[in-house]
Amino acid sequence: MTSGTSRGPENENASTGPPGSADKDLTSHVGLVSHIGVVSHVDRVRRGYLLVSGLDYFADMLLTVTSVLLLQSLGMGSGAVFALIAAVWIVEGVSEIPTGVLADLLGRRASVAISFVLRAVGYSALFFSGSVYVAAAGVLLSALGGTFASGALEAWAVDETGAKDPSGLDRLFAQGKIAENAGLVLGTLTGAALGTLDLALPQIVAGLTCALAAVLSLRLMTGRPAPDGLLASDHPPAPDHPPAVPGRRGDFAPRLRESFGEVMTGTRLTLRGDKVLIALIVAAALLWLFRGIPGVQWTVVYEGLVGGNLLVLGAMRSVGSLLEIPLLGWTLSLQKRRASARRTVIVTASTAGALALVCAAVVKEPALSIVCFVCFSTAFGLCMPGVRAAMNERIDSGHRATVLSVASLFNSLFTGGGLILTGLAVGDLGSTALAWPLAAAGFGVAGLWVASLAVRPGTAPTTTPTTGSTGPQEVRAP
Repeated sequence: MTSGTSRGPENENASTGPPGSADKDLTSHVGLVSHIGVVSHVDRVRRGYLLVSGLDYFADMLLTVTSVLLLQSLGMGSGAVFALIAAVWIVEGVSEIPTGVLADLLGRRASVAISFVLRAVGYSALFFSGSVYVAAAGVLLSALGGTFASGALEAWAVDETGAKDPSGLDRLFAQGKIAENAGLVLGTLTGAALGTLDLALPQIVAGLTCALAAVLSLRLMTGRPAPDGLLASDHPPAPDHPPAVPGRRGDFAPRLRESFGEVMTGTRLTLRGDKVLIALIVAAALLWLFRGIPGVQWTVVYEGLVGGNLLVLGAMRSVGSLLEIPLLGWTLSLQKRRASARRTVIVTASTAGALALVCAAVVKEPALSIVCFVCFSTAFGLCMPGVRAAMNERIDSGHRATVLSVASLFNSLFTGGGLILTGLAVGDLGSTALAWPLAAAGFGVAGLWVASLAVRPGTAPTTTPTTGSTGPQEVRAP
């Protein structure tokens, strides 16, 4: 029996276990608390990534049905519209690498916020001005703004949630695709509905959405807090929080040039040292190209079948994305049961998508053709989470945004160049006899190539992290 005096500070950790068990219990408790803190941070990052991704797609897809009609209403001819679309591809391609480097140097959060601010200004310009020149400038400014977020948002999410867990990456990008599809569907239908009232209304709503997203990205895209205890050696400071260097403010330009050189050197070494990563980038760019060919033609092909109704076209564009949501949920459950789920999903989706596109081109029944095209669009979306996860597994954290921007550059060059060649070969945008079967064959082959590369063992990142449209997320008018 113990007395009250035995409850002094020296006996607070007394235990009936063997010697040293109290220390073990305390260490386990500290480790558990640290683990809970990391899990909580990962959940916050995941939610922030999904919300910002959804808003990103919602803003862009507000314009997918009405943008060309608005430009035409301002007096822009068909030749000028096509020239402006080509200029958008050029701006996106040329800007990808510099903006990716800036994201790695200055922070992913700042880069994403800049992207939304530029797009808010660019989209709003088409609402507040009836000048065709202001409209063109707004379109190009929005294209430039998009490249600041291309790769940066994805790089932040991967670095903060863990790049060493393949199943975690597949889950992250599958959930991200669901959020993107939700934004795509809501944006497309909302934009079509607003367009029936005034073709300029979707522009101002897109601008306001981007302004909101800029504020949310600054609040949600926080880096990891400086850890201590057992995890201190496992988690270096986040890229968005570099150590301060007092007294060096006047040397910013030389330090920026030096850092730029270091990032570019590291990026070259990453690509040179990993041939599989290069092949993945090329194969993914081919997928975007063969998705892009029917993506340009579909409105012309099906406009007559739906009577030119904007809401019906918007609904048609949204069905495939809606179908992806439950199918992506099924892939998540499949990944928990099978280690080879990524390859299975990509092979199945790319093969089914290729067959569906062929059927859409050759079948004579309009309703069946529409169904087949929707299936093709759905198949492409199911391929993307595995492709993105496979790339990120092979990229070092310090160069992630830059390498992802290299992938976006390939997407832009392949899609832009391929569409130019397709336009020369196909005189009538409404003709699918040649373009769609060739796109289907290329899509199927590229999908099988990607699937074989996506399961190759990745190179371990040199740093230990806490955890698109890479490239254009939709082949659309400006």
